[in-house]
Amino acid sequence: MPNGLAGALSPYLLAHAEDPVDWQQWGDAAIAKARATDRPILLSVGYAACHWCHVMHSESFLDPEIAAQINRLTVPVKVDREELPDVDQAYQSVCMAVTRQGGWPLTAFLTPDLRPFHIGTYFPPHSRFGQPGLVDVLLAVDTAWRDRRAEVEEVAQDWAALGRDPVMPPSAPPPDGLQAAGDVLIARYDHAHGGFGGAPKFPTPPNLSVLLRQHLRDGAEAPLGMLHGTLAAMARGGIHDQLGGGFHRYSVDAGWRVPHFEKMLYDNALLAPLYLAGWQATGDDRLKDVARTTLDYLVRDLRDPAGGFYSAQDADSPAGEGAYFTWTADEMHQVLGAQAPLAIARFGVGDPQSVVEGRSVLRIAARAEDLAADFGGTSEEIAERLAAASSSLLLARAARQRPATDEKILTGWNGLAITAFARAALALDEPAYLQAAKDAADFLLTRMRPEGGLLRRYYHGEAGIPAYLEDYAYLAEGLVWLYAASLEERYLTEAVGFALRTKDLFWDEASGALRTAPPDAPAPLGPQSDPYDGALPAPQSVAIRTALLLSGIAPALEAEDMAEAAFAAQGEVMRRAPLAVASLAEAQDLARRGATELTLVGPTGDARIAAWHREIGRRLLPDLLLTRIDAARDRPLWQGKETLGGRPTVYACCGARCAPPLTDISAALAWLGENR
Repeated sequence: MPNGLAGALSPYLLAHAEDPVDWQQWGDAAIAKARATDRPILLSVGYAACHWCHVMHSESFLDPEIAAQINRLTVPVKVDREELPDVDQAYQSVCMAVTRQGGWPLTAFLTPDLRPFHIGTYFPPHSRFGQPGLVDVLLAVDTAWRDRRAEVEEVAQDWAALGRDPVMPPSAPPPDGLQAAGDVLIARYDHAHGGFGGAPKFPTPPNLSVLLRQHLRDGAEAPLGMLHGTLAAMARGGIHDQLGGGFHRYSVDAGWRVPHFEKMLYDNALLAPLYLAGWQATGDDRLKDVARTTLDYLVRDLRDPAGGFYSAQDADSPAGEGAYFTWTADEMHQVLGAQAPLAIARFGVGDPQSVVEGRSVLRIAARAEDLAADFGGTSEEIAERLAAASSSLLLARAARQRPATDEKILTGWNGLAITAFARAALALDEPAYLQAAKDAADFLLTRMRPEGGLLRRYYHGEAGIPAYLEDYAYLAEGLVWLYAASLEERYLTEAVGFALRTKDLFWDEASGALRTAPPDAPAPLGPQSDPYDGALPAPQSVAIRTALLLSGIAPALEAEDMAEAAFAAQGEVMRRAPLAVASLAEAQDLARRGATELTLVGPTGDARIAAWHREIGRRLLPDLLLTRIDAARDRPLWQGKETLGGRPTVYACCGARCAPPLTDISAALAWLGENR
């Protein structure tokens, strides 16, 4: 018998639509039922690719006896955290404050007015090894709800405050937040394995971006060495899909060997540009190759035929967690025959440190030049044999039953993908990547914007849910990069429009913050803003950075005032925990130093403009706003900019410093190098 999730448009919710648990969707109906029956709400938050969500589902939510207990004692509500990030954020804040850990599945018991009074993450069905089981928790919650209601209300009152935005007076931010964040990273760097800290180890693109920016700004070699060391270590490790490209969610060990196998669109969309930038900064072609295979993975496995990108690929398949991606030596012999020993040595098959459930996670265990001594031939010949073996293994793997794909298309995450493909199109002069970026952008601009608004989620032909801050912020940034890659002004116009709409919808002048949710979205514990980076850069920081870039195009953004207010609002955090707001420190650095602005003036289709465009794309330029016009226009950035003697002309500025008009792109780029 279907429950209240049968009409959902989320793959995660639909996976629970046949549960014996009488799940309800988040909303007024569930709240009314809790009030009418005087029962607490059991809130379960997860997402489609979450492994432990699947475990709790199979262990508890499909168990008829446990389901009957849940239905009798609570009003159960399921939430897809990717659809309603503000709901997840509110209760994750409480969970972190109370238990010192968070994550998914998030399991919370709420009063009918949505205040939490018991909270945790994964619960096994029955208590074991000192960990409380769901059945025992249900009974304890019910006893407290019936017999100690005053205590429950007191806890709920205190805990609800933990999920609200703290009110902090404005304070002066550090003079150089980027340096402060970089200093923390340098102290935490793992010189043995790359990355920061110990297990589990996450890629954390916002942190890697700080290292890159420090190097580009100051010429410092230590941050570049740490960036390169981390990117190279991840590329060699099991967190990187050695056959199919792309990256898994995180590594369970400090050496990047064994991953948690889910693959998220946002991780790969953020890592690909970092690998490209690492290649441009170091000249290491291996990093460029990883960027390409990562983008190719997204096109091959996560792209909808209409142009948008799906959200994730699951960790689990019918054969077990990670089984799709792992190998045994026998399987390699079956596929490769005489070439199997070479591939086994290359990928470390059988290495105990890379074995999961008797199967090996592939990693680069030996270089081609080292294998040449053992297997004969030159390094080049070994590389060719390995490439052929990898192709055969990938083809054989494709015949396995694949992990499920979350075919939900999210506007914000697609904005990150647009940025990745546009930047790759610029750096590599790759038309296929430019087309992928344009297809994704056009998908969002046509299917996710009914009557001029912006929606968050698209699934199997239906769009819905008003867009959140992250959707506006990531999409606007992606459109800026897509304009730079395509020089099609319609994308710049859309970027400016979304940046202005972001300020109108989300800016709270009183707090100096951009709220995370649209004004009419549910706010169970009060309005939320979130300046903190996680796996993704904080949307607030991205929005501010984009507004600063566009300030010369759209003065109505009042970007500098908004940025200064945000820096003051988070001044204490920027001083005490600079790495937590590293993306905000990047925005501060942009505000202090100004954008790199290049305006190309010349007729559409001019071959010299096209050649300049390719030359600019090959350069690693931070905070770039690249525009093209035919003649002077009324926008402040373009006023007075004409061709010199009818020849294509480039105008270059770094913040408030500008070069004279030039007709030589090499001279303009040299000026940038001296003045950036």
